[in-house]
Amino acid sequence: DTINRDNNLSYCETIESCNPCSEQSLPAYGCCCLGSIDLTRFVLDPFGPAARFDDHRFTQVARVAGRRLDNVLDTTVWPLAQQQQQATDKRRVGLGFTGLGDALVMLNLHYGEEVARNQARRIAEVMRDAAYDASVELARERGAFPLFNADLYLSAGTFASRLPAPLKERIRQHGLRNSH
Repeated sequence: DTINRDNNLSYCETIESCNPCSEQSLPAYGCCCLGSIDLTRFVLDPFGPAARFDDHRFTQVARVAGRRLDNVLDTTVWPLAQQQQQATDKRRVGLGFTGLGDALVMLNLHYGEEVARNQARRIAEVMRDAAYDASVELARERGAFPLFNADLYLSAGTFASRLPAPLKERIRQHGLRNSH
């Protein structure tokens, strides 16, 4: 129930289960187009007193990664017509990261402490905003995903409803290429 309430596409799909590792909850015939970014590649001066995370370069890579995942949807040979239809109608992608624990150590932070949790939250928010913004740009270039409805997509309770206001306004104005 929680997943369905939070789902950006709660207006047009129901999720009934997820795979055993819970990577991505999907509707029937939904695709799992996933990619991860190695966070350790963005730590500048690792382990030193001036260790810091390179937000700018991370944002650039997240934007490119989102574009690449979108391209994968168009080049995939789908085994079932229903899978291809799901991919076409929703253009769902899953951009994530790996190496969080290592990156925090390289930043001289102790995993689990409040300052480390705050840094992890900030990194996740930077990636989220970069990926959604890249999807807006892709929508401007290639069109929004076919089932996009701004009012329903941004309605209260969905994940997208909690995005920063300027980003929600860009989504409302230009649409999104990828539902997730």
